[in-house]
Amino acid sequence: MSVEFITFFAILSFLTSLLTSIFSVGGGIIMLVALAQSFSPGTLIPLHGSIQLANNLSRVFVYKEFFQWILIKNILIATIFGAVAGIFLFGSLSEQILLWLIAGTIIFFTWAPLDNFILSVMRNDWFCGFISGFAGIFVGANGPLVTAYMRTKKLSPEVLVANHGAVMIFQHAIKILLFTYFFSFSIQDYLLFIFILAIAGFAGATLGKRLISTITYESFNIFLKLLLSFLALMLVI
Repeated sequence: MSVEFITFFAILSFLTSLLTSIFSVGGGIIMLVALAQSFSPGTLIPLHGSIQLANNLSRVFVYKEFFQWILIKNILIATIFGAVAGIFLFGSLSEQILLWLIAGTIIFFTWAPLDNFILSVMRNDWFCGFISGFAGIFVGANGPLVTAYMRTKKLSPEVLVANHGAVMIFQHAIKILLFTYFFSFSIQDYLLFIFILAIAGFAGATLGKRLISTITYESFNIFLKLLLSFLALMLVI
């Protein structure tokens, strides 16, 4: 990798981590789209997961006082089953169909009335964990799906960012392990690249925490809805 290549992605890591540290979403898809220009799918998804794992570790550390285990434990358990199911089907399903399904789910969770009967049925930790764990194997950037679901819990911005980050750490770790075992992905080949991006990501997360307190919940919620909708469209365009 050239110095220019690493520098570009270090700057991108800072900016995407800053964005995600404020709105709990956005950075993963932007990073995935950028990496997709240079890496094949078999390398792209676990490499992207490794970078996002490092960035989410920074985010959870910065927001550690807002972490709530009770919010995410069932999501994490269900993630294991979803990810294992996904790895066995990897390569046999149309990615475009899955992208449309994920995009539609994000839009639904973002804009459906919270008292809607269907939403109340789908507002389930196990459903979120299984579907997002499964989807993460195929498209990597499944963070908006988890964010859209967790938004229905009406959490404060800080609690949402912290616990979404914890879910992402677990999901990316499972993904990396599965790709390493089943498809011989070698994370050692990219350790320096990941380390540099992790440092840049930590800087972005730290700045993001300082900025998030200046944003009202109402503004946060409106912007988050618009951002989720935009990212959902990015998945299918």
